[in-house]
Amino acid sequence: MTPARRRSRHWLFTLVLLGIAGVFVLLPGPARNVEAFGTRALQPVQGIASRLIGQVDEVTTVVGKMNELSEQNAQYRDEIDRLQAEIARLRELEVENRDLRNLLGLKQRTGTGELLPVRAIARDPSPFVQAVTIDRGIEDGVREGMPVITWRGVVGRVNRVGPTSSKVLLITDTSSSISGRIQGSESRVTGLVRGRQEGGLLMQHIPQEESLQTGDTIVTSDLGGILPEGLVIGQIVQIRRKDVDVFQEAVLEPSADMKSLDRLYVLLSMGDSRGDSR
Repeated sequence: MTPARRRSRHWLFTLVLLGIAGVFVLLPGPARNVEAFGTRALQPVQGIASRLIGQVDEVTTVVGKMNELSEQNAQYRDEIDRLQAEIARLRELEVENRDLRNLLGLKQRTGTGELLPVRAIARDPSPFVQAVTIDRGIEDGVREGMPVITWRGVVGRVNRVGPTSSKVLLITDTSSSISGRIQGSESRVTGLVRGRQEGGLLMQHIPQEESLQTGDTIVTSDLGGILPEGLVIGQIVQIRRKDVDVFQEAVLEPSADMKSLDRLYVLLSMGDSRGDSR
């Protein structure tokens, strides 16, 4: 194509553009039609874009609310944990207060002396030994032979003492023996209470003429001065009697729960040992 022909086409294209521009300027009607056509053509695209923007805004709002709810849930969980810990503490205090009230009643009934609160921290691993370790020792005034009780009754006696802990031989151990009598009995006849290999207690050397009944309560006797008078040992659940024997014997259920020993008390002094005269 010659340079002259290229120049003529260039001028023709320029004139066409100027003509179209003149139409839009001089004839506003067609211009509006073109604009309306463009608007109609772009309207679906604008609707889609608007919906997309709205959905993005909703997602952003939902994510923000989820983060807010997550933070609130974390705060609620912390508050629930705190309240549960407080409830557990209050329950523990309630049990301790009840225990102390019962213990006060025991002191009023028996005249027991100074009591040192202790906790059982371990059991003897041997199945043939009934003993527990408590968290107090010589530094706390604990001495060998001191009685260990709960408000329910006698648990055992200290048989080994360390600086900060001690071992307590339970009354259910077969090597344990304490003097007991029937609560309320006028004869004041005593017997020897030992631990049984099968579990529980056995009261021996009870004269045949002594009247026994299942359900009778056996309490400590002050014979020998080992234990104060009137501490509950257990209840009779079975009576063994043979006419040819001089003595009868009784199987006892310990008053203290030997399987669940928690709050215990070491009897540091015997008190006035008033006893139980019923």
